[in-house]
Amino acid sequence: MKQTPRIYLLAEWQPDMFHKNRCFLLSSFILLPLLTFLTAILPTQADAAPIANVPAVVAVNREIGLSVTGNFENATNHTGIFRSYQGIFPLNHVVPEFNAPSFTSTRSHASGWTPGFRTDAQYMFDAGNIKHLYASATFTLDNGDIDYGSKTTSTASKAVWLSPTTGAPNGITNHNQQNRRVNRSGINVTGEFGKAFLLLNDRLLVMPTIQGGYRTEASNTFTGYGKGYVGLALHIDYAITDRLVIRGRGGWAQFLNTHAAFLDNMKGYAGRSRPEWSGDIGLDYRLTKRLHLTGGVRYTYLSYGKANISFANEYTSGSGPWTIQNMNVMHGHYTLWRNSVQLRMGIAYQL
Repeated sequence: MKQTPRIYLLAEWQPDMFHKNRCFLLSSFILLPLLTFLTAILPTQADAAPIANVPAVVAVNREIGLSVTGNFENATNHTGIFRSYQGIFPLNHVVPEFNAPSFTSTRSHASGWTPGFRTDAQYMFDAGNIKHLYASATFTLDNGDIDYGSKTTSTASKAVWLSPTTGAPNGITNHNQQNRRVNRSGINVTGEFGKAFLLLNDRLLVMPTIQGGYRTEASNTFTGYGKGYVGLALHIDYAITDRLVIRGRGGWAQFLNTHAAFLDNMKGYAGRSRPEWSGDIGLDYRLTKRLHLTGGVRYTYLSYGKANISFANEYTSGSGPWTIQNMNVMHGHYTLWRNSVQLRMGIAYQL
C-alpha cells in the first residue's frame, strides 16, 4: 500500500518541535547560504596561492569564521546531609533524653550532547614598532535536551532513649532513583588580546593572551545563571605546510561568581570565585587564497568547590508535664564539578 507523505499543518506544529532543533536549523540557515556565497566568489586555481609576505601562522590569526558544534557536558553533584533530632521530656522528675538521627546521600548528574554554532573574529596587526599584536572575539551558542539522573539513599533511625533506659536504633533505609530529560541552553562570549612571537623561520607562533568573557547557562532559557570570568591563555600554532596549520591553546579562566546551573542552585556556591581550565587543539587548512577549512576539539573542566551548610533550631512543643524541649540539628556538604567537550567544524575567510 502506497504511503502518503506526512505534511504538518500549521495548527499541528508544536512550539517544542522548533525549540528542540532551533540550533541545528539556525546553523544550517547560516552555514549553507554562506558556503554557497563563498563558492560563487572563489578565485580560480591559479589564484589559490597564499597572500604574499604573510606567514601561514599569521594568516590563520586573521580570519572571520563560522562553525557548527557538538557540545557534550557532564555536571555531577554530590550531597551529604546529617540530621539529629534531640529532645528532653520532663515527666515525674525523670528527664529521659532521646535522639533520632538520619543521614541522606544524593549523587546526581546531567550529561549529554547538544548542537550549536560558533562564530570567531580574530586579527593580527602591527602598531608602530610593536609587531604581531592580536585581538579576537568568540561567540558560541548551544541548545538541546540532555539526560538527568539522581540517586538518593537515606537512613533514618527511630528515637533512641538515652536515659534512664536505652533502646535499640531500629532504623530504616530508603533508596530513590530518578531519570528524565532536561533542556540545556548556553551562551559564551570571549574576548582576547595578546602579542605573538614568531620562531623557526616563521613556522612557529607562540602567543600569550589575556582573556575575559561572560557565560550564561540554564534550562529553557539563554539568560539564566550568568557569570563573568577573566584569565590568561597561551596559543601555539605550527605550520606543517604553507596550507596546513596545527593550532593549540591552553587557558585558565577565573569565574568571578559561580552557580550550579542544572542541579540545586545552593547559596553556598554563590559569590565564590572558581577556576576553569581548558585545552584546545585544531587544524586550519587553506583551500584557496582566502577560504580556510577549520576544525578542532576543546575540553574544559570547572570545579564549583565544596559548600558546607549548618543549621540548628530550638523550640518547645506540648504543655504541662508533656512539654518537650526540642533541638533540630543539620549539617552537610555539597560538591559540584563539570566536564565539557566541544567538537567544531566550519569555514573561515582570511582578512
